[in-house]
Order: sequence, then C-alpha cells, then structure tokens
Amino acid sequence: MSIRKRFFLSHAAMILTPIIVIVFIVFLIQVVLNSESEWNNRTQERTSIDLYNRLKKTAFLEQEKLFDREYLDSIATQLLKENNYLIVRKGDTLVYTTNSIEMLSNQDLPVFNSEELNAADGWINSSHFSIKQYDFYFKDEVEGSIFLLKNSSSFNKMARVLFPILFISLIFTLILTNVLLSYFMSRIILKPVQELSEAAEKISKGDLNFKMEVRGKDELSKLTQTFDSMRAQLKESLEYRDKYENNRRELVANISHDLKTPITSIIGYVEGIQDGVANTSEKRKQYLDTIHKKAIYTNQLIEELSLYSKLDMKRVPFNFEKVKVQAFIEDYVNEVEDDLYEKGVRLFLQSRDIHVDVLLDRNSMVRVLNNVIYNSVKYLDKNQGQIEISISNQGEWIQVSISDNGPGVSEEQLGTIFHRFYQADPSRSAGGSGLGLAIAAQIIEAHGGSIWAENKSTGGLVVHFTLKKFKDDRNG
Repeated sequence: MSIRKRFFLSHAAMILTPIIVIVFIVFLIQVVLNSESEWNNRTQERTSIDLYNRLKKTAFLEQEKLFDREYLDSIATQLLKENNYLIVRKGDTLVYTTNSIEMLSNQDLPVFNSEELNAADGWINSSHFSIKQYDFYFKDEVEGSIFLLKNSSSFNKMARVLFPILFISLIFTLILTNVLLSYFMSRIILKPVQELSEAAEKISKGDLNFKMEVRGKDELSKLTQTFDSMRAQLKESLEYRDKYENNRRELVANISHDLKTPITSIIGYVEGIQDGVANTSEKRKQYLDTIHKKAIYTNQLIEELSLYSKLDMKRVPFNFEKVKVQAFIEDYVNEVEDDLYEKGVRLFLQSRDIHVDVLLDRNSMVRVLNNVIYNSVKYLDKNQGQIEISISNQGEWIQVSISDNGPGVSEEQLGTIFHRFYQADPSRSAGGSGLGLAIAAQIIEAHGGSIWAENKSTGGLVVHFTLKKFKDDRNG
C-alpha cells in the first residue's frame, strides 16, 4: 500500500473512529435508559397501561368513582411506583391530582379533545412530562379528562450529566486515535528512513557487504530497493576494479618472469655474435636460428598474455554462428592429424552421428581444441602417444571430451590446471606459457559452457567441455 493511501486512511480513521465510538456509547446509553424514555415499555409500563385502561372503563361505566378520593388514591399509589401521576379534570376544575405532583393549574394541561396529542411531551412547572389524555363527558354533559403524566425530567437530568461525559469521551478518543495513528505512521515512515541512513553511513565508510531488506510495495520500499541496487552495482564496480588491478599487477609480474628467460637467451646469443664467439658461418646461422625461435616464442607469449587479459575483462568480440558440431570437429581433426603424427601422436575421433547445431565462434573454438590437444602432446611420456576426441549428447548440452594416454596429473592439481601460468611441471622443462588451458576455459565460459578435467582410471588425462545446443525460437 502506498504512503499516500496510508495517509488518507489514517486521516479517515482519525475522523471516523471518534464518531463510531460516540455513536456506540450513545447506543449503549439508549439501551440502558430505554425504559425511562419509552412510554410503552413491555416490562415496566404494563401496570400503568392496565390502570389507565381501568380508569377509562370507570369513566364510561362508573363515573361516580372518579369523585371517590380513596379509590383514586389507591390507583395513584400504584402509578406513583412507576413515576406516573394521575389527574382528573371536570370542566375547568381539577377534581383529583396525585399528592406528590407539584402545584399546577388547568392552564398547564392540554385542552379538551386533545387525544391526538396522546403521549405527547410538555413542560409543566419547569418539569418535563410525557402526557396521556383520555377525554369523555360526564353524565351532566360536562367535559371531563383523565391525564396520566410521566415525569421524564430524570432522563433529561441524566442527559445533562452524560453530555459532558460524551464530550470528554470524544476529546479523549480524538487524542488517543491521533497518538496511535501518528505512532503507527511514524514507524512506517521513520524506520525505513533510519535504515537508509544507516546504510548510507556504512557505504560512506566503505562497507558494502550487506543487503537491505525490502518490505512492502510502497514508495519507501521502492526507494530502499533502488538504494540497495545502487549499493550492489557499486560493490560490483569496486570488485571489478580490484580484480582489474590485481590482474594488471599479476600480469606485469608474470610477463617479467616469463619474458626474462627468452630475452636473456636472445641477449646472450647476440653478444656471442658480437664478441666473435660464432666465428663460422654455420655457427652464426645456428645462433640466428635460435634468436629467431626465441623471438617467435616471445611474441607468441605476449599475444597469449594479451588475449587472456582481454578474455578475463570480457573485451573479446565473438562472432557466433550456427555450426554442426560433429562436422566442425571432423574438419579440425583432418587439418591437424598429420602434424600430430609427425610428433609421434595419433589423433582419433569417436563419433556417434550426432547431427546437432551449436552456436560458436569458429576461430575461438579452434584455439580451445589446439590448446587442450597440444597441451596433452607436450606432456606425453610415451613413444606412441594417443589422443582421442569423443562427442556425446547430455540433454540440452553437447559434451566434447579430449583424452590422452599421458601421465595425468595429481588429484590436488586437477582443480588448478585451468589457472593462468599453471604448469604441471614446476621446473617448466616442458616449455610453454602456462596460459593455454586458462585461455580455453575463458573461451568456453564465454560460450556459456563449462570445462573440467579428470584422470582416467586406465591412466592419462581427459578434459571435458560442454556447449549448449542451438534452439530455433521461431520453431518453439
């Protein structure tokens, strides 16, 4: 719920709650005092009505009893128990009045033939009464009336007492509602603001290792979510910057280490030529050939370092295209098997007629295959080396496995062979930059796949990598 709606409901509740409370209190009072205000109450007025009807019957059949004070006193006594008063009038003369009623005159009473005002309210001598009137004619044709008066002043007095109570209740309810709603709204608004303030203070101190909890869907929740998204992006940017700096430092250190050996060798051979050590044409040719090989190796190393750095920073553009994976690998095998055979290595392809398309960058995938295969060639310890490529279906993926019959690597080294500058031979007697498998891993990850290695039970190392099958969205 939005803050605007909450404010609207808060103000509405601030107005409606006191009204509802007052209405409820008035309703309760009305229920409690109903017997005081209702003339025909079933429980308390039954006797009065019976006596009133009895007097009406007397006026019709036994008018002489209306002059019998003892008879009327007996009825008035019963009526008085319910706060009712009896008055009998003949003409302009009050024949009988209940003793306890205040002094009144004929002018205080309704005129003859006012039965339509039956149960009307009126003021008599500053007291409020509810009046029942029955009009008739005496036998001598004189107008007569029987009045039954109920004193309702007690109810009015009680109302005057209750009005201040109701007013105080209204004020108290307004204050209480205002305090509770203000506290509730302040918690809704101030708590997220306080959390944002604490988060901003943490960020100002360089602490980005936290996550803000988003509660609800109001404006402050959206602000909190946006703020936390900004924190996450800032953290990612700083981590990226730190990674870049670490990469740069490691790269400089590794470049200096790996370039030192070939450059030192080149300098040595050049000095040998300058100093006349290579004093024959054959020896000079040998020195120059060595310098040329070292220069080529140095250039290759620099290119690999540059490529790895670009891959690591996600700055290498890939030209992805739909390719039939088996045909692609068959073409690759045909191109390199002769070169490998000259090195004493036989290359096999185990295919299962897998005619599946994948999205890949041809040049980058050739580099992956070269790096994995020639890395195996470098460490083969047998006169007749064997490397086998197999392709298999793995659900939504195609898995390519490249295995050799070399010495394999230790279990501890399996998790690190894809790290840059890693070499299984600590002395680096096998040569190489140690970047081949690291570059292959970066390329496979850029293709959305994964790469890993394991030792074969029969000896040798097998490198697996996966490529996602191509799906044409237009065909579902």
